[in-house]
Amino acid sequence: MSTGMQTVPREAWHETFAGLVSDGFGYLDLLTAIDRGDEIEVLAQVVNPDGAELMRVSVRLPSDDPSLPTIADLFPAASWHEREVAEMFGVAFAGHPDPRPLLRRTSLGRPPLRTTTVLAARVAMPWPGAADPESAGKGARRRQLPPGVPAEWLSDGPR
Repeated sequence: MSTGMQTVPREAWHETFAGLVSDGFGYLDLLTAIDRGDEIEVLAQVVNPDGAELMRVSVRLPSDDPSLPTIADLFPAASWHEREVAEMFGVAFAGHPDPRPLLRRTSLGRPPLRTTTVLAARVAMPWPGAADPESAGKGARRRQLPPGVPAEWLSDGPR
């Protein structure tokens, strides 16, 4: 099976997939995102079942404006994948037929798979974690800040 890869600008996202559909790539295999810190990379893989070919298409979006046109009109399976990427990484898909979240309420704050999102579990258990919270801090290790947790979130006073 042959595999191809191309990186496209945001403006060419939909047109690239429309061209791939006309070339026989009629099956969406994967659509996901990767948080690269200062940008979000959205990656999709489509398959041409007749020619036994794979094509991977990626686009890099600025973290402060992650938006793309939907490809759900070309691949019905993209509807679910785009909803997941929108919910977990905060990428907006313009023209999506059903932009409701899959799992989370919209009031829960930043998308959980972004590197800038502070996870509550990191604040609740001292870092590095212990087998149980009662035994935390009783060893020889000094207490460290969990990654991504601001120092003012941790206090030794009553909670």
